[in-house]
Order: sequence, then C-alpha cells, then structure tokens
Amino acid sequence: MPEAVPGADAIVLTLGSFGTGTSSPEMVDYAGVRNVLTALPSLDGARLRGALMTSIGATTRSSSYGHLLEWKRRSERLVRASGLTYTIVRPGWFDMNGPDEQRLEFLQGDRRRTGGPADGCVARADTARVLVAALTAPEAAGRTFELVAEQGAAPSDLGPLFAALDQDPPGSLDAVRDEANMPLDAEPQRVRDDLDAVRARAAA
Repeated sequence: MPEAVPGADAIVLTLGSFGTGTSSPEMVDYAGVRNVLTALPSLDGARLRGALMTSIGATTRSSSYGHLLEWKRRSERLVRASGLTYTIVRPGWFDMNGPDEQRLEFLQGDRRRTGGPADGCVARADTARVLVAALTAPEAAGRTFELVAEQGAAPSDLGPLFAALDQDPPGSLDAVRDEANMPLDAEPQRVRDDLDAVRARAAA
C-alpha cells in the first residue's frame, strides 16, 4: 500500500464491508482506514487533506451488522487522531430519496437512529460531490456531519452548508455534539493501541 500513495496531498476514504469473514466491519471499515493512514507518506509539516465517509447512525451502540456502526465510529476516531485536515461525512441511505428530494442538509449530533431510511436518504452522486468538495473547502476542515436530502432543489454552492457547521473540538476523538457513549477505557486493547500508533505518527 505505501507504493500506492506516494506524494499524496488529499485522500477520500469510502470503505465498506460485506459484513462477514475477511470482509467484516473490523477488517474493512476500520482496519482499511487504519492501514491507509499508516501507509500515507510522512506529513513533514504539511496538512494533508482527507475526507472519510462513514454512516448516519455511527454513534449508535448496536450489534447489528457485526457491530458495523461501532467499527465505523472507530475509523472516525483514527482520522481525527491522524493529523489530517479532515472532513467526515455520515450519509443517509443511498439512492432512496425521491426525484424531488435533492436539497442537501448537513446535520450534527447523530440523533436519527431508526436503523432504516426514516433516518434520511441521499443519492450516491451527491455523497461523492460533498466528499470531493470537502477537500478544497476551507469551511469543511475539522467538521463531522450527517448528510441527507430533503424535498427541494439541489444547492449550487456547498460552501454555506459547510460554513454553518460547528467544528469538532480540537484533540477530541469524537465529533461535536456526539453522545459520549463509547468510553475509550472500555475499548478493546488493540483499538487503543492503534490510536496510540496513529497519534505517535502524527506527532513525529
């Protein structure tokens, strides 16, 4: 993997698992992010830009889908600890929005937790547009938000939507307004070790 990312100045992470075996949430949604972060070239004082896609409901403590959402949340924590200038996007359910539902909304707090499309839907193409735009929008730096589409027209400019968001607290592992329901001292030792390694690399 180190050979695939020399000279990188920006990266978009959109990993997703099948939920079983070698494509488990831990092996893909989490370890995939960890491995990419480890393979990135030394920052050497540069502020590498990164955009990570996880999921709406990422702060839900649920055993559904092999604890998928918990592993996605752990991947978010790695990115926040990594030294990247990051944006984390938590999209709703893909491509289940109606043709008249193109008005994008950026939400914070992750309080929609039905586990179904009632939490919000958004087109894949719009998710991709937001992830790519985040790499160059100064207003997107250090933000984490849920992305859904509501009834109305698509926005022509994403800048005001980014600018209206609150920034994650500096040094925090979790997003602004997230529920504090995953204490670090209760996490598996291997997860805490990964965080320590990522932090050490960022400080080097």
